[in-house]
Amino acid sequence: MGDAIRATRNEVGISQEALADAAGINRTHMGEVERGKRNVSLLAIARIAQALGRTPSELLAAAGL
Repeated sequence: MGDAIRATRNEVGISQEALADAAGINRTHMGEVERGKRNVSLLAIARIAQALGRTPSELLAAAGL
């Protein structure tokens, strides 16, 4: 999931900090999610997807889930 979030974030062209702020997630936590060090809840996936202008299903599909 973290790789899919990072790839989409880079595609959209925003920083990790900007994404974390837009999704209401701590930047450190976001970094750990992207590196696969933390699990991410479905609610957080929905907020991240919205901040990226994607649907949760698009992020899940990008992650192969």
